[in-house]
Amino acid sequence: MIEGFSNNFKKLCNNFVDLPNNFVLGLSGGVDSTALLYLLKDFINNNPKLNIKIFPVIIDHGMRSVSAKEALAVKKMAINLGFQTVIKKINIKIPKGNIQNWARIERRNLLHEAAIFFSANLLLAHQNDDQAETVFMRLIRGSGVDGLQGIKETNFWNGILIIRPLLIFKKEIIKNYIEKNNIHFFDDKSNAML
Repeated sequence: MIEGFSNNFKKLCNNFVDLPNNFVLGLSGGVDSTALLYLLKDFINNNPKLNIKIFPVIIDHGMRSVSAKEALAVKKMAINLGFQTVIKKINIKIPKGNIQNWARIERRNLLHEAAIFFSANLLLAHQNDDQAETVFMRLIRGSGVDGLQGIKETNFWNGILIIRPLLIFKKEIIKNYIEKNNIHFFDDKSNAML
């Protein structure tokens, strides 16, 4: 997986050579974003001339009693890998309505703010199974042709380039990478509702 990721990430970066080599990584501590963190560390070590800087940003939704503790543990893991890492806490009241949509919007806004602060692009850990789920959900909701295109590997949102370098990989491959390399991650049960 390392070589496939490295080749794909280099190709994606080469498509945007005029943009800075700074990246904010949305780091939840789950299997996908943790795998992406380690893959990026390996990529940076093997490509020092590219001068890539990664700034992991952890969003603490504050929805579970252990969320602050887990966020600190994820931050420690990223710092131990040599990354300048920050935790952003959502400090507004959780709504009674569609919590999933609220969390997504708040997370997206905080990551966007961080990308602006660091003059960075944004890396998200969506993978191939997320792609299939997105297309299926949009199909059920009656999306038009544009909606059925699914998640894009790269796109711009509010002036920030978003790159999803794991989108070509199946979840099973990512899990195998994590297990083979004995990498610890956090299994947040509330992710099912986020």
